[in-house]
Amino acid sequence: MGRDTIVSWETFALFLLFPPLAVLAIVFFPVTLLVVFYLYYRGREKARAAGDGRSSSLE
Repeated sequence: MGRDTIVSWETFALFLLFPPLAVLAIVFFPVTLLVVFYLYYRGREKARAAGDGRSSSLE
C-alpha cells in the first residue's frame, strides 16, 4: 500500500493549528483567572454592602 504524501492531511493540519491554539491558551488562561477573581471580589463587596449587620465568614 503506497502513500501519495509524506504526511497525512490530519497531521499537517495539526502541525499548522497547534501553535496558534497554544498561544491562545497561554493568553486566555491568565485572562480567565482575572475575570474569575474580579467577579469574586465584586460579589464579595456587593454582599458586604447589602449586609444586614451580621458578621461575615468571608473576612
